[in-house]
Amino acid sequence: MPLQSHALWLDCFRMARFQKYRRYQGQTDDKESGNSSSEESHVSDIEEEAAEIAPDRNSLIIGEALWDHLPLSKDHLEFSAGDLIEVLQQNGKWWRGRTDSGKTGWFPADSVRLRISQEADEQDAGRPGKGSPRRMTIMQRMSSMSGKQKLNPEWVRQKVIEEIINYEEGYVKNLADVIEGPLKEARLRKDLFNDDQIELLFNNIEELFEFQVKFLESLKKRLKSIVHKSEIGDTFTEHQDKFVDIYSRYCNNHSSALAEYTILNQHMIYTIFFESCRLLKDMESIPLDGYLLKPVQRICQYQLQLKELLKYTNPAHPDHAKVKEAECIMSRVASTVNERKRRTENINKLAQWQSSIEDWRGEDILVRSSIMIHSGSLYKISAGNKQLRRFFLFDKQLVYCRKLLGSGKLQYKGRINLDQCQTVDLDDNSEPGVVNGWKMENRAKNKWVVLICKKNSDKTAWLDALKEERKQVELDKENDFVIPEAQKQAAYVQVTRSNSTRSKKLNSFSQKYKSTSDLRNSLLVEPNPRDGKSKSSKKLKGFSNKMFLKKQKKLLH
Repeated sequence: MPLQSHALWLDCFRMARFQKYRRYQGQTDDKESGNSSSEESHVSDIEEEAAEIAPDRNSLIIGEALWDHLPLSKDHLEFSAGDLIEVLQQNGKWWRGRTDSGKTGWFPADSVRLRISQEADEQDAGRPGKGSPRRMTIMQRMSSMSGKQKLNPEWVRQKVIEEIINYEEGYVKNLADVIEGPLKEARLRKDLFNDDQIELLFNNIEELFEFQVKFLESLKKRLKSIVHKSEIGDTFTEHQDKFVDIYSRYCNNHSSALAEYTILNQHMIYTIFFESCRLLKDMESIPLDGYLLKPVQRICQYQLQLKELLKYTNPAHPDHAKVKEAECIMSRVASTVNERKRRTENINKLAQWQSSIEDWRGEDILVRSSIMIHSGSLYKISAGNKQLRRFFLFDKQLVYCRKLLGSGKLQYKGRINLDQCQTVDLDDNSEPGVVNGWKMENRAKNKWVVLICKKNSDKTAWLDALKEERKQVELDKENDFVIPEAQKQAAYVQVTRSNSTRSKKLNSFSQKYKSTSDLRNSLLVEPNPRDGKSKSSKKLKGFSNKMFLKKQKKLLH
C-alpha cells in the first residue's frame, strides 16, 4: 500500500477515535449545535444518582490528577496532570470536585488517583508543588488537620481494597489489549516479524496475562458485601512463587525488548503498524513500549498498596496479620525481581568478556558464575614460580590470565574453585619474600597458591571482595537463584551475533580496500563538484599503515 494511503487510513482512525471521545464526554456535534438541554439532563442525572458522600463532614478527600482534563461542558472541571483536587462527591464513573482556585465541576473518576493516606508530606506542605501554586494551599489544609481524625479507617480501608481491585482490572485489560492487538497482528505479518523478534518483544506476556487473570479472580472471591471486612492478604501469600518466577523472566527480558522496539520503530512501516494496532483495539494513547513497561511498574506497586492497606487495618482485624505478611512478601518479591534483572544483565557482560579471552579452556564462565565482583593484577606464587597475572573474581571461581605482548589481549591460564578453597591471611614476611599477600588453600587436594599485591590497600580490597563473594554465594542459595539454561544460551548467541557483525564490517572493508594504496587513493582523490576535476593535488601527509589500521578500528566500533 502506498505511504499516502497509510497516512489517510491513519487519519481516518484518529478521527473515529476523536469522535468516540466526544461521545464519551457527552458532547456530540448535535449538542454543540444548540442542544444544551441534553447537557443539563446529563449533569442532573449524575447529581441525582450521586449517593456516596464522604463519611465525615470534616474529612478532606484528595485526588491527584493522572492526566490533563479539558472540559467540553461548563459543568466539567478543568485541571492538569499532577494537580490536587478536593473530592466533594463520588458517584461511579463521575466525581465532583474543587480546585484551590475555587472552581467546582464534574470529572471522570479514572482521571485521578485517590491519595489514600490523605496526609501531607512535611516538605510538600511547606512549599508549593512544581509549576502548580494551587498545590500548596491544599497541602497546607491537609497539614492543618493534623491531630484530628481525618477519615474513618474502615472507610479508607474499603477505598484501598477497591483501588487494588480497580488497578488490577485495568492492568489485566492492558495485557489483554497487547495480546489481542500488537502480538496477534505481528504473528500474522510474517513479512514484518520473525519468531525471534516476536519472542524478544513480547516474551512471556501471555503466561503473565493468564496468571494475572487467576490472581484477579482470587482477589474478587475474597471480597465481602461489606468491603472493609474482606480478607485479601493471603491471596498474595499463595501466589508469591508465581510472582517471582513469571515477573523475573519478564523483567529480565524487558531491556532487550525495549531495544528491539526502538530499532523497529525507526522505520515508518513499523511505526504505522504499531499505531494501527493501537487504534484497532481502541487502546489508550500510549506507545507500545509504555504498555510493555506496565508489568515492571506493577510488581513494584503491590508493596505500596499493601503498605497503605496495612496502615488502615485495625490490629484486631482478622486480615491484619495476613496483610502484614503479604506486604513483606511483595517487598521481597520486588527486590528479588530487581536483583535477578540486574544479574541477568550481568551475564551478557560475562559472555562478552569470555569471548575476548584468548585460548579459553574448560567450562564456560556462566556454568558456575553470574557476576564479576573484583579484578586486578596480582603476583602468583606456585611451585616456586612467581608470575604476574591478571585476576578476575567471580562468584564461585577466580580466573587468572596472562597479558599478551604486542596485542594487549588476555590469554587464559587457569582458575581457582573457591567452593573448595579457604583464604588464609599472611603476615608480612611470615613466608620468605611475601609482603601484602595471602594464601588460597585447597586442603582436599593438598594444593595451595600465594597471591601478592603491590600495596596493602590493594590487599585489603581483595580480602573484602573475597568475603563478599562468599556472602553472595550464600545469598543465592537462600533465594534459590539459578540462571536458566535458555538465558545462558541467549547470552552466548547475542555475543556470537555481535562478533559476526563486526567480522562482516571488517570483511566488507577489506574487500573495498585491497591494499593500503587503495585506501590512500580513496582519501587523496576526491571529485570536485564545481568543475568535475579532482583534488589529487592535495596530498594527505604522513599517511601510513598505522593510519590504515586506525581507520579499520574506527569502522569496527
